[in-house]
Amino acid sequence: MQTICWYNNFLTEVIVKLNTLSATILFTLSTNCLAQSVDLKTVLSETRSQSPLIQKSQAAYDEASWKKTETFQGFLPSLTGAVNYITNKRYMLVDVNLGGAPVSIAQVVPTTNYTLTAQLPLFDGFASTNRYLAGSKLEKSAQHELEWTQFSTERQATLQFYKTLASQTLKDVAEQNLKTLNDHLKDAQALRKAGIATTYDVLRVDVQVSEAKSEWLNSQDNYEVAKLKLAEILGKENEFRNVQGALPVLGNEIIDKVSNLKPGERSDIIAMRERAASLQDLDIAAGRYWVPKISAFGQYQYYNNINDKFSDKDAFREAYLVGLNLTWNLFDIGSTARSHQASAQSIQLEQTLKINQIKASQDFEFWKRKLNYFKTVYAARIIEVEKSAEAIRFAREGRRAGTRTTSDLLDAQLELFRSRAGQINAQMGAIEALINLELASGHQLYEFN
Repeated sequence: MQTICWYNNFLTEVIVKLNTLSATILFTLSTNCLAQSVDLKTVLSETRSQSPLIQKSQAAYDEASWKKTETFQGFLPSLTGAVNYITNKRYMLVDVNLGGAPVSIAQVVPTTNYTLTAQLPLFDGFASTNRYLAGSKLEKSAQHELEWTQFSTERQATLQFYKTLASQTLKDVAEQNLKTLNDHLKDAQALRKAGIATTYDVLRVDVQVSEAKSEWLNSQDNYEVAKLKLAEILGKENEFRNVQGALPVLGNEIIDKVSNLKPGERSDIIAMRERAASLQDLDIAAGRYWVPKISAFGQYQYYNNINDKFSDKDAFREAYLVGLNLTWNLFDIGSTARSHQASAQSIQLEQTLKINQIKASQDFEFWKRKLNYFKTVYAARIIEVEKSAEAIRFAREGRRAGTRTTSDLLDAQLELFRSRAGQINAQMGAIEALINLELASGHQLYEFN
């Protein structure tokens, strides 16, 4: 009995240690997972390889390339082969009068027949030429669209990365603000017990702590939402890694570069223009349905109409024919409708192109002004942060000298936190304006690291 009890105690101890070890390993793995961070370079690399938008655009370019290859059909010969083997038959009869004696002759059909047919288009009213031109322009359009998708997606990933970084920084500022206010609340409660502070002072700090807690919770939500949007660009459902880096400070040289910049030809607008030209060529090609079409053809047959064997080489015979084929579509409402459809689609795309050009020009002017605005605000916020830090120093010295109160120090610290948050928002506003300006102009103006 003692041996059994000892054995049970030993197993229980081993199980407890294993559970403890498993929990430690899981905690370590989860901590390492949460502690992982990602920088801008890694985000851009993952964007190029994982973004669904880029992969979709790449597939569209491949499709356009194969559509261009399809247009070669109007110039190259086609070659088809066929094998027929009849398993059961009853021949058709032809009545022939031979010297007054009617005779029925069976129309012998080859039991085994190997056929090879070739056809070469010679003339179709240059419809194939127009289809080839349309396919080439469509391929160029898809290529420009792919370039634009890669550029715009990378800039959007960059923008969202810095938005996430700014949200993380604002979360840290809000957390520090909340910690400072909690310390002030403890000091105010202690001073009230000592008879130095009043209940009003405690309530005032308590209200500010409640507001700071709400701001801290809101900053946490903004940070998590920013990471989800970053994950969406990367083609993932969630993003558990923390972003690392620093918000870039845009120098005055970027303002000079923007001042000399004019709205350029964006790749997506060039792509749309190429697509509109492609539809015009398709309209011309569809309108050639009334032109007679000429083609050359040839056919070779290797057949057996002597017996039912498919491998009796002595019974097989050869036959061939070569000729020209002319077809003339005299009436086809479907071709007429397709021609008008292509024309209407071309008009739609041209008007869409015009709308996008106007919007691109307006976006360019809007974000150009926003960049100047946020640059000015950021410069002012830096001065405010310096003044707020100086005000805290005076408030602390004044409280030691008895000329300032704890409330004065609290107000100075709150003003510093507001100035820091305003500085981050202004800095992020300038970055957002610059990236949107790049998207509006189609030019890269700044190298983010």
